[in-house]
Amino acid sequence: MADLTPISSWTSDDVQHFARRAGFGLTPENAAQLAAQAPGSAIDAWVDGTGLDATLFADVLASRADPVAEPARTASSTPGSVTIPAEPGPHPYRVEEADAWRNNFSRSQAYLAFRMQYAPYPFAERMALFWHNLFATGWHKVNNASLMLQQYAMLRANALDGFDDLLVLVSKDPAMAIWLDSVQNNAAGSSVPNENYAREVMELYSLGADNGYSQNDITQLARALSGWSFTVPAADAITDPTDPSRRVVGKGNFRVYDGTANPDPYLWNLQQRATLSSMHGSGSITFLDRTFDVRTPPAGMAPGEDALRSIVTSRGAQCAAFLAKRLLVHFVTARFTTKDLSDVASMIQSSQFDLRAVLKTLLKSRWFFDAANRFALAEGPVSWSVRAARALGYDLAAADALSPKGFPAWALVVTAFDQAGMKLLDPNGPNGWSEDDAWLNSGTIRYRTRIAAAVALAEQSATGTPSVTYTLFPTDVARWFPTPPATARAVLDRLVALLQPAPLPASVGDAWLKAVWPSTFAWDPASADTQTRTRQLAYLVLCSPAGQLY
Repeated sequence: MADLTPISSWTSDDVQHFARRAGFGLTPENAAQLAAQAPGSAIDAWVDGTGLDATLFADVLASRADPVAEPARTASSTPGSVTIPAEPGPHPYRVEEADAWRNNFSRSQAYLAFRMQYAPYPFAERMALFWHNLFATGWHKVNNASLMLQQYAMLRANALDGFDDLLVLVSKDPAMAIWLDSVQNNAAGSSVPNENYAREVMELYSLGADNGYSQNDITQLARALSGWSFTVPAADAITDPTDPSRRVVGKGNFRVYDGTANPDPYLWNLQQRATLSSMHGSGSITFLDRTFDVRTPPAGMAPGEDALRSIVTSRGAQCAAFLAKRLLVHFVTARFTTKDLSDVASMIQSSQFDLRAVLKTLLKSRWFFDAANRFALAEGPVSWSVRAARALGYDLAAADALSPKGFPAWALVVTAFDQAGMKLLDPNGPNGWSEDDAWLNSGTIRYRTRIAAAVALAEQSATGTPSVTYTLFPTDVARWFPTPPATARAVLDRLVALLQPAPLPASVGDAWLKAVWPSTFAWDPASADTQTRTRQLAYLVLCSPAGQLY
C-alpha cells in the first residue's frame, strides 16, 4: 500500500531526492540548508513558491538571457518590407507575442530550457513540463511558436488548480483548438461535429482509453464543445516586418462561434469578420448519463462547459485513477501495485481533484521518500539536461556577472532534445511521450552522451554570419569544489554529490579513477591537465547507467 502519511523529519539525502523529482536538483550545500527546515513547511513553500525573489530572473529574461546571435531576416519584395539586422547576444529570447512573426521554434525551446535552469520557482517549471506531456500539443501543426509558449505559460500558471478548471483552460486554449481541430468543430443545423477533441479529452487527457465512456458520449461531447474557437484582437495580429502582407496570430481570445457579433476584428485564421460563424449546436445532450442544455450553461460558464466539467464528477473514480497513474510515473515510481494506485486515486478524489493539495500530500508522504522509490525512474532528456546544467553551470547571479555572460547557448543545444527522445513543444501526436524506461534506447542514449559532452567537457560551437564561437555550457571546474580535493577519489565523490547519479558500484569508480587519474594525484584547477581529468570524470558520471536515474 502507499503510505501517504507525511514525514516528520528529513535529511539532506531526502531533500535531494525531493528536489530531483519536484524541481531540477539542488547543490549539496543548498540541500543541507533546506534539510534544516521542517519538511512540512519547507515542502509547502516549495510547492506554493512563497518567499522567492524573482527580480534578477525577470530582469535577465527580459533583456539578456540568450547569448546566441539572432540571424538577420531579409526583406521580401513586398512594398514596405524591411530587413531586420542580426542581433548579437546577449539579448532577450525573441519569442514573445511581438515576435510571433518569427515563429522561432528552436529559440522557444531554448527559452523554456533557460527558465527550467534558472527560474526561482522550479516546481512551477516542473509542473508545466509534466502537463505539457499530458496535454501534448505540437508546433508542427499549430505552426505558431507564440501560441505554443502561451499554452505552456497557461499550464505553468494554473498547474495547481482544480483538475476540472485546468481541463477547461486547456480546452479553451488557442493552440489546442488548432491542434485537435476544435476550430473546425461545427454542429450547427445538420452539420456533423468534428469529434477529434471530444475523443482525446477523454481518452488521453482525463479518463484513459475506453474507460467509462462510449462512442455516443464522444459524439455528444463534440456537440457540446462545437464552435469552441478563438478570435484575434487587432493588436494581436502581428505584422511580419520583412513581408507586411503576412500577419501572424500573436494571441487569441476564447470564443464560442455562435453567430453573434465578433468583439474582435479577426477570426482565428485572421479572416476579418464582423460576425462569428454559426457553429455551436443547440438542444440537449446526454453525456456520461447526464443531460445538458448545450445553449444554456450555468452562470459563469461557456456553452457546453458544464458537460466538459462533468467528466470529473460523473466519472470521478476513473478520472482519479487516470490522473494518479500519470502522477506516479512522473514523480514516484512506474512500479506501483494496484493497491498503491488505488490509494493515490482515493486521495485525489477525497481532495476533490485539488491539484495543490494532491501534490503536497504525495510529495510529503512516507511512500514518496521510501528507499525503494529513490532512483526508481529514468529521467526524461529535457529534465536530465537541465539538471546537469544546473549542477555544473553558474548560478544566475554568477552567470550574469560574467563577460561574456555565463548562460548556456541553449539555442544551439535544443535540437538534441528531439534526438534524445523529447522534442520539447512538438510531440508527434496528442498522446505525448511515454516515460521512465521508454526514454532510454540505443539511439537516445547516444545523443545523451553528446549533451553530456557539451555540459561536462566545455565543448564549443561556431555558427552565424559572421561566425561566432560559443561555449555551449560555460562552467568553471574550480567552482565545483568549495574545498580543494586531496585525492582523486575526493574529486569523484564531489562530482557524484553534484550530479547525483544512483549509487555507483565501488568497482566502477575504481576503474574510472585508474583510467582517468592513473598517476600521482595533484590538484591544480588552473592547469589544463586537472581540468581535463576532472571534466572526463564528470562526463563518465553523466553517461553512466546510474546517471540516467533520478
